[in-house]
Amino acid sequence: MMETLGKLDAVADVPAGTPEGRVATIFFDPRCPYCHAAFTALHGRVAARWVPVVVLGEPEAGSRMAAAILSAPDRVAALESAFAAKLTPTAPVSPELAAKLAENRAAFASIFAAAPQLRPGVPTMFVPRPDGRLAIMVGYEPGDDAKLRAVLTGS
Repeated sequence: MMETLGKLDAVADVPAGTPEGRVATIFFDPRCPYCHAAFTALHGRVAARWVPVVVLGEPEAGSRMAAAILSAPDRVAALESAFAAKLTPTAPVSPELAAKLAENRAAFASIFAAAPQLRPGVPTMFVPRPDGRLAIMVGYEPGDDAKLRAVLTGS
């Protein structure tokens, strides 16, 4: 599963030297306040790949924001700016970026189709455990960052 998720176009917020099996994959919509809270709590504290999916209303506006983040020279800075509301990045959605966003959304949809017990939502976090199993966390509430770190470390 993590290998498949690793192929999706994403923002890599991963410090150098992070072991491969210690990186969370987080699906987010750039307009989601819960995703913003998760990024604020996790950025610089947890290695993560942030995979944009446009699942909230007004898909065209969301796609332009996601395209701006994915086409930025510094994707982490673009994501940070988008969530800090310093600016609302938008960019034309090229056919290449549209295809990448469609692939991200298809992966997101297939995960929830395969696990009907989960209710779709963003952020959706895939957190590898030290024993190789995968924890899935949907949504974000204050304090979930501690839970995510505990899963990553096995504590």
